[in-house]
Amino acid sequence: MNVFDYPALGSAPHPSYSGGWSPFSQFVGISSLFAALLSPRLFDSLKLVLLGTLIEGGRRLFSWLVERFTFRYSMSAQFVQGDPAYEWIFHFLIQEEVWRKSRDFHVSARSSQRRWGVKTPAGSELVKDNAEYVPVYGEPHLFRWKGYWIEIKKSRDQMGSFPPPQFGGPNPVGSISLTFFTLKMSVLSEFVEETRQRYVESNRPRVVIHSADSVRKNMRFGPPGAQWQNVKTKFRRPLSTLVLEEGMVDSLLSDAREFLKMENWYVEAGIPHRRGYLLHGPPGTGKTSTIHAIAGELGLEIYTLSLASGHIDDGFLQTVTSNVPPHSILLIEDIDCAFPSRDDADEEESSDNLGMFPGGRQYIPGIPGANGRVTLSGLLNVIDGIGSEDGRLFFATTNHVDRLDPALLRPGRIDMKIQYKLASKAQTQALFMRFFPETRFTDDDLNAKNVAIAELACEFAAAIPEDEFSTADLQGYLLGYKSSPQLAATNVSNWIRHERAERAAKKKREREREEKKKKAKEKSAFDMHNRAGEAMAAGFGSMLQRNLGEKNNNHFHPALPPLLPVNGLGLGTVATTAPPQPPPSPPAESENLKSK
Repeated sequence: MNVFDYPALGSAPHPSYSGGWSPFSQFVGISSLFAALLSPRLFDSLKLVLLGTLIEGGRRLFSWLVERFTFRYSMSAQFVQGDPAYEWIFHFLIQEEVWRKSRDFHVSARSSQRRWGVKTPAGSELVKDNAEYVPVYGEPHLFRWKGYWIEIKKSRDQMGSFPPPQFGGPNPVGSISLTFFTLKMSVLSEFVEETRQRYVESNRPRVVIHSADSVRKNMRFGPPGAQWQNVKTKFRRPLSTLVLEEGMVDSLLSDAREFLKMENWYVEAGIPHRRGYLLHGPPGTGKTSTIHAIAGELGLEIYTLSLASGHIDDGFLQTVTSNVPPHSILLIEDIDCAFPSRDDADEEESSDNLGMFPGGRQYIPGIPGANGRVTLSGLLNVIDGIGSEDGRLFFATTNHVDRLDPALLRPGRIDMKIQYKLASKAQTQALFMRFFPETRFTDDDLNAKNVAIAELACEFAAAIPEDEFSTADLQGYLLGYKSSPQLAATNVSNWIRHERAERAAKKKREREREEKKKKAKEKSAFDMHNRAGEAMAAGFGSMLQRNLGEKNNNHFHPALPPLLPVNGLGLGTVATTAPPQPPPSPPAESENLKSK
């Protein structure tokens, strides 16, 4: 049968169909096809497809137009966390309440560490301001500033996050992107300058302290400045609260002010615009407090690091110090803890502390962060090397100035050395008057009360020995008598006796500990020398036996005497007994030889 004999698909069999070709059946099939093509359902489907195509095309066209408009008629700026400008921008956005409609927050307990939380509305008296509410800045926001529209986006960079932060890797570094819908560059510069001025003005009552103590989490990953993410704020300390020798703070403050004002003079004279200060003296005499007060008085931020940290080496030290901005303070506390002076270097190297750094720190090869590797050369390059930053104040503190290398103390690196001493009579009296001012008392006869306090201050100062206690020691004692000046002056003699007894006991314990360490060190050296001597003697004896055995053709092997120790060092020597002689020849043979 021919395939054309079958009826068209979808057509009903006709009564006249007898197995041959029928034009009517073909007409019915074509008409059914046209009916399907002209079906309303097909037209509805085509409409939906066309509508979706138009919507997607319009969306892409709109995105393209927005991108072209943004590229041609706007400019953008990015601010990275760790850079001071990032702090300016963030502070401005918090003040303007740009994220006031945020509904997602990170809640953390309030502390001195800055977290940029939003202001919470005042609630009931039972609700205390003990927590910070930091919005999750996920969505972009649009705000208006001086007639210009600005779009802000905050992102958190995850690049370089291996290993993860909990295993010592870097923390994600945040960034802020601003898009200004204008082509005027002056708008961007004015905006940044206004944010800086607001930031400085709001921080006048406080001192901002940047710390590099958490560098293990950041290391050298991320953009510049990422190592200074640990930021804290403290209230300013008035200069009047410093109990120091007269004129000490004034001279230091005037020198710092003159340095900051004379930048142009340094440039014209061809002198590096740097200034270094070394504050040295016993602990508790006010070295760090002086730096805190000067930073608050000059409105400078403090960038502090410790060279004793095990994860800081020369490369990292150069990296973090290069990111300290001008008009700020770089502080290195206890600078003597990093390395010994050159005079002590030979003694340290000749000691038996194998595998130890000076100061007792252990060196573990192949494990970065297990030891500190700051060298004197690396520190000197940071202070006044070709790559050191200009326009900043460098402060260093130490309790033992005699341990510092002379190269560190030369002019150009340390320009001023200020010595702090133990409390004098005048300092003791001033400290007592500061603890018990006239405003603390509400008696009617203020004059008589002031006279009494002045007399108590003199009595207190007379009881304190000169140059024996620090101001921190005296302050700790007075804190126990905040409201009882009479008792403070009366009981000070008992406190002095108690302190002297404790110090004597402490010195005795330290002396005993040092003696034990010395004996253990001598015993260790003695044992080590004995082992070395025994090894040398054994080698010498075996060599001597081999030599004697080779020279004896009669295979005579005399037994060597035992090796005796000399001077207790185990260096073996041969005993003084005469070596055995070979047996004499028989007499008969000797007579025959004579006759011959």
